[in-house]
Amino acid sequence: MMKIVITSINFNYKNGYDGDYTSVNLYFNSTGATFNLNGFVEVSKDEYAAASGDTSKLEDLIKSKVEENIQGTTAG
Repeated sequence: MMKIVITSINFNYKNGYDGDYTSVNLYFNSTGATFNLNGFVEVSKDEYAAASGDTSKLEDLIKSKVEENIQGTTAG
């Protein structure tokens, strides 16, 4: 079973640091599978706020974003 490990959370301030954050990058590594995934996914402020404070919700959010990206790829 693949496990997602959150390694860092970075807040994006696309309108400058005087305003509120606009999105969040969730950096992660995966373990326990026959392949490795690592990097980050960008989530909206609302998505992060809904999952903030609950590691399992943040991990599910990462999985969801990774799935969206995989489904959006084409075979080369």
